Amino acid sequence: METIQPPRVNLIRYEVPLTWLIGGCGCIASALFYAGWQAADLKTQLESAVRLGKEVMQKQEAMNQDLMNLKVKDQLIDAKILQLEQRVAKVEK
Repeated sequence: METIQPPRVNLIRYEVPLTWLIGGCGCIASALFYAGWQAADLKTQLESAVRLGKEVMQKQEAMNQDLMNLKVKDQLIDAKILQLEQRVAKVEK
């Protein structure tokens, strides 16, 4: 009769010097700090871009309003010129 042997288990002992652990944690912490710093800078740039975009849109709306007012004034002036031309034509007859 055969006896069943348990499977072999290979154990690997892994030891890390304390200075390596502290250095690794320091690297991770500084990387996270740098990523947060960059994220804050990008947020500031995004807020600035949004603010500038709003200002541009407001200026564009104001320019559109001014253009519409100029078109209305131009049409009124054209109508007055036409009326004056008609009066001059009646006087010449």
